[in-house]
Amino acid sequence: MTLRTGGEIIADQLIAEGVPYVLGIPGHGDMGVFDALKDRTDKIKAIQVRHEQSAGHIADAYYRVKGEPLATVTSIGPGSANLASALATAYVDSQALIAITGAVQTYMDGTGVLQEIERQRDADFSSTLRPITKRGYYPHRVDQVQRALNRAFNVALTGRPGPVHVEMPIDLQSHSAATDPINEGRHRATHTAVGPDPAGIEAIATVLASAERPVILAGGGCVHARAHAELRELAELLGAPVITTMMGKGVFPEDHPLCAQHTGSNGTACGNHMARTADVLLAVGTRFAEQTSSSFKHGESFSIPPTKVLHIDVDPREIGKNYPVDVGVVSDARTGLAALVAALAGRAFPDRSAYHAELAEQRAQWDKMIRDRWVDGAISLTKSIAVLREVMPREGIVIASAGHPQIQMFQEYPAYEPRTWLTPGGYSTMGFTVPAAIGAKLAAPDVPVVGVAGDGDFLMSIQELALIAQLDLPVVYLVMNNTGWTSIRDFQRGLFGEDRAFFTEFRGTDGELISPDFTAIAKGFGLDGVKVEAFDDLKPALERAIASNRPVVVEAIQDRDPANTTGINSGHWDLPKPDYLVTGAE
Repeated sequence: MTLRTGGEIIADQLIAEGVPYVLGIPGHGDMGVFDALKDRTDKIKAIQVRHEQSAGHIADAYYRVKGEPLATVTSIGPGSANLASALATAYVDSQALIAITGAVQTYMDGTGVLQEIERQRDADFSSTLRPITKRGYYPHRVDQVQRALNRAFNVALTGRPGPVHVEMPIDLQSHSAATDPINEGRHRATHTAVGPDPAGIEAIATVLASAERPVILAGGGCVHARAHAELRELAELLGAPVITTMMGKGVFPEDHPLCAQHTGSNGTACGNHMARTADVLLAVGTRFAEQTSSSFKHGESFSIPPTKVLHIDVDPREIGKNYPVDVGVVSDARTGLAALVAALAGRAFPDRSAYHAELAEQRAQWDKMIRDRWVDGAISLTKSIAVLREVMPREGIVIASAGHPQIQMFQEYPAYEPRTWLTPGGYSTMGFTVPAAIGAKLAAPDVPVVGVAGDGDFLMSIQELALIAQLDLPVVYLVMNNTGWTSIRDFQRGLFGEDRAFFTEFRGTDGELISPDFTAIAKGFGLDGVKVEAFDDLKPALERAIASNRPVVVEAIQDRDPANTTGINSGHWDLPKPDYLVTGAE
């Protein structure tokens, strides 16, 4: 049996799992792993992020696009603590990655080693990541490392996916041991489909067959399971409108006549209308999150009851968690939908021509609501989104992180194919856009990738422009520069009062607005930079950027009038107003 260090075991296992990239920053706490990677650069590439949070977001986005995991390697203490926001984002959105972090030498636990956290428990860093990872593994001998990695990949990639943490003490990275043959080879299922109970599928089919106004709600589980073909087949068989959640966007083509757009506080008027007037709602691969459900206010997005809920999900904890179900079936989305199509084949369904006409009218009204908000000449977010859709091919990938870009892209940017819309839907993480575009481009090098970010979001991970230049990666960023955290400004105005905007604009000591020159910054990093100050110049600027096969930052100077910054609020979001601002409050 060959002796290998813990670092070598990690490097060899990542290669065996087909991981093409490792993302991280070397420090004294992970040098043993990086040294092993040095001798294997022909089989696996290490990518130098400039901040560890970006490593997690790149891995997350790569998985969203390709469905295959990457690994991060970070040092002990603050280097790995920087990863936390990215792990939380991946965990909430159920995206797989392997996070390998350095740790205190096993023989020095509790002594106050440099960067050790030990006042509550010796070498206690792992406790900080426990709530935001699907599982954690903490080997304390070199001969345990292989088994820990086997289990980590198994947990990350099966069932409901998620990030997994592997903590590697410094000494284990550099000391050697033989691998027990029992820990070699494949250690997870070769076939991972989770099939439904036939009786449950028959029960769902029976309810759907008699529904007058059925609606399908498709979530991120449909994307993960690659269930887009089965979803479309079922919708067309039933004649049922399809609504997608923020995580499910793109799994059903938004130019299909049965597309009913989106529900929730940030959904569309069309989606909320169709969902709340449904008599039967088939929910597949979704958790009925607060944003999807208008903070669960009855009659805003859903009318449950009397609407009957039929729920298919791979995670039984999500079934019945927020709404009562008439039938709940544990299954992955693709297998469950395929079984449901088979169960419904040959059945007769009511004539839905009037129902479909209603859907078409609702969509037309929503489109008019958007167009009616366009102001001539001004660079608004809503007009910029329309231009971006014009210049992007159907398979092009777009990313948005938080605030107005996330909300309005969700509402207004039609997605036609799965895995072409990336957003931290459950965690709404600022700073996601820049590194996520890197991950998307690594996963799909032949597809245009555009990240849409406000200036506040862009500034949170702007240092990764150095990595983009280093990799010469042709990604495009559309930076909507409105000189502040303008989505919060608009929430303050809308919820608290016109005069209650506070602490959301970037102003100097003289009170004047102040902004970095993002075009000059891009050029300073070695990217191309274009500043757009007139709306008519935006489309040609984006066309040139996408066609250039170069990394480009397009900085659009956005009109700051609220009419040109905010979107349409078609649902309900439970954001309490301070008592002292409520009329009549004592």
